[in-house]
Amino acid sequence: MLIKFKKKKEKNNSGKENVKNKIGVTMPNNILLLIVVGILLVIGSYMVFSASYVGVDNSPPWYYLVRHISFMLAGILTGIFFYNFARLKNKGLLIYLFFLLSFVTLFIAYLFGNTGGGSRRWISLGFINIQPSELLKPALILLIAYLLNRSKKPHIWVSLLITGIVFGAVAIENFSSALIIILPVLVMLIVKGMKKKHYLAILSMAIIGLPYFIITKTYRFLRMLDFIPVLLNPLSADYQAKQSLYALADGSIFGVGITNSKQKFFHLPEHHTDFIFAIVGEELGFLGAVALILLLFVLSFIIIQIALETENKFNKLAILGFGSLFIFQTLLNLAVVVAMVPVTGVTLPFISYGGSSLVSFLLIIGFILGASRPRKRKINEFKKN
Repeated sequence: MLIKFKKKKEKNNSGKENVKNKIGVTMPNNILLLIVVGILLVIGSYMVFSASYVGVDNSPPWYYLVRHISFMLAGILTGIFFYNFARLKNKGLLIYLFFLLSFVTLFIAYLFGNTGGGSRRWISLGFINIQPSELLKPALILLIAYLLNRSKKPHIWVSLLITGIVFGAVAIENFSSALIIILPVLVMLIVKGMKKKHYLAILSMAIIGLPYFIITKTYRFLRMLDFIPVLLNPLSADYQAKQSLYALADGSIFGVGITNSKQKFFHLPEHHTDFIFAIVGEELGFLGAVALILLLFVLSFIIIQIALETENKFNKLAILGFGSLFIFQTLLNLAVVVAMVPVTGVTLPFISYGGSSLVSFLLIIGFILGASRPRKRKINEFKKN
């Protein structure tokens, strides 16, 4: 009887372990992705309010928080659409339409858009401003992933040509976004097996194109010149970068306390958008800033893990591109805030105020959740055992 009882107990325990293992294999990355994104959205909403309630542009205290939450809801609805879009079998036509719409909207912004920060890159719809370059990020990644998986032989030359055109079009008014757009594409092309001739073509375009786009805009050229002394002495940085460093220094280890930032009182420009991380460092200190950085890179790591576990080649490549986009944009924003690169307008994903950016990243999360497919290999192994 004791032997039978032990055997039954062992069977029950093994059954529970199998269930746990199945759950652990099929769902954790999706659940973790939702949890991390949810935490980042909460942190971002709080930091936008904390940084903007002092009255940016003579606005009411709740103005930017209400708009941020409105953009968040719009992004969630867009993410739901792309969740279903990712599950479609034939989505080539929709990918082309999405890319063309984003590309055409970019030129509408150049012709009729609003000017800010020395460049024309926004379309005003009265109650909101749309930045088309933010929509071009997911649109280009989806298009390149589709082209590279259309046939057995990847369309690398076509992908390079389209990427070069997009880079040139975006760099006219937004050089930083142009860089962020092409870097994930280069990762995707490397994964698909670029050859020496492709690398030489990219190097040639970079040698010619990068100096051209820097010199043609006076403010870009001046920023580059002003940044050279910063390499030797960070305190020689321009006003905005210097105030950002002051904010981080004031935060010390534990921060000055929630809502107690001094730099947001009209000392640090763009403190609720591109430089919101400086406010995070000032209010939450070094520990809070490091915790946020770790959270952002945990998000990127989860996305890469989902890409590796996804069986569909198009989805795998697209998700890999999106993961690279998160990493590059986060790194560039942090580098600007700590004066490691010249000041440029790049948002911190899910944290900065910026409607187009927030909608774009929630769109990406929706696609990733819809496109992800858990591996079945381990489950089948458990069944065999």
